[in-house]
Amino acid sequence: MESQEAVEFIKGIEASLGARIGWRTFAPWYADNSGRIREYGVFLCLTDDGRLYFEDFERLPQILGYTLKPRNPVKYEKYSNAIEISSIKSIRRVKKKQAADTCSAASRIPLTEAGSLAKALSPIVTQIELNSKECYYFELISHREFMAALSKAGGDVNGSI
Repeated sequence: MESQEAVEFIKGIEASLGARIGWRTFAPWYADNSGRIREYGVFLCLTDDGRLYFEDFERLPQILGYTLKPRNPVKYEKYSNAIEISSIKSIRRVKKKQAADTCSAASRIPLTEAGSLAKALSPIVTQIELNSKECYYFELISHREFMAALSKAGGDVNGSI
């Protein structure tokens, strides 16, 4: 059962987007090739009109329920975006470190698929490459669930889109 706060949050997003939200999840880590990296994650969802929507939120790191104050605090600026599913060129599983390095350098070169050994030994994120060469990186809780939801929403996800 969802809390009233969660229900209101979803209703607010649906009202602002003018579309109903279907599948949704939380991605603990997010980055894009414009140099934006969010260590505190994003809310990620698919809308019934064929968009992948995400927005971040401010969350300070915690240990055992105690909030840690960052040494070098950075002013938080809210970020949200919607991607048309039809604009997705490919989806790949890539190494998180490579994604972070690429995004820190604001590189527009998409990464190659991580090999089986890398997938077993390294943290992996999902790279979404658009036709425009923009790349988005999400540390998904379940990549399979994401791909199934994307396919159901109308994305052609046989390996890569």
